[in-house]
Amino acid sequence: MPEPLPCSLNEIQLQATKAARGAGLPWGVADEAGRAARWLEARGLAGLSALDGALEGLSGPDWRRCFPVPKGSAWRAESGEIDGLLAGMTLADRAGLPLPFAAGGALVLEAVRWPLLMAPFLAGIVQAKGARLAVSAGPQAPRIGVGPHAVTASCRALEGMALAEAVRIEAWGKGGMPPDLPRLDGSIPIDKEVYARLDRRAARTYVPESAESQARGAGGSDLIETD
Repeated sequence: MPEPLPCSLNEIQLQATKAARGAGLPWGVADEAGRAARWLEARGLAGLSALDGALEGLSGPDWRRCFPVPKGSAWRAESGEIDGLLAGMTLADRAGLPLPFAAGGALVLEAVRWPLLMAPFLAGIVQAKGARLAVSAGPQAPRIGVGPHAVTASCRALEGMALAEAVRIEAWGKGGMPPDLPRLDGSIPIDKEVYARLDRRAARTYVPESAESQARGAGGSDLIETD
């Protein structure tokens, strides 16, 4: 197994944003993808790997059909499968509105691809509403606690999960929560193969070489760098 590639959180966010843009997503969605990947990797969760998997299904022209349709307490997508990134964005956009789990009920999202990508957005909702959430991705899956800045270690059950038949979100209720995953900083180890696949997507955003740039040669410039 190859040695992981050490990356800063800024590098992770930039790579994720460019890869999402290279997959054909608009800048707003790409920015959210970058922030979500950074949030997850900062907690030792495989955010880039989940995004890499999600972009496979979002690179087609009908990617908008993977948004959940916010209706009642059971949300579905027109495509039949909700994308986790788009689900998180939809929930965050509606954080100021009454949500089924806000009044002691539960919200169920059916057929969610790469549900790990929802976690950063749910943490943002918790921060706005001031109540912790419990998330589960199936009857056999452990409950995941979501706080305002972190998630519990049970969130690792979502790593590598390409499809959850249903994701249930509700208030945590009474009682304490297990410890949150610690926040990391500095050099984050990233799977080189995942990084390379994202890099190939990111390359689609690069401006093609012009005759002038080719004449100057690689790195050619009329500017003098002083810092």
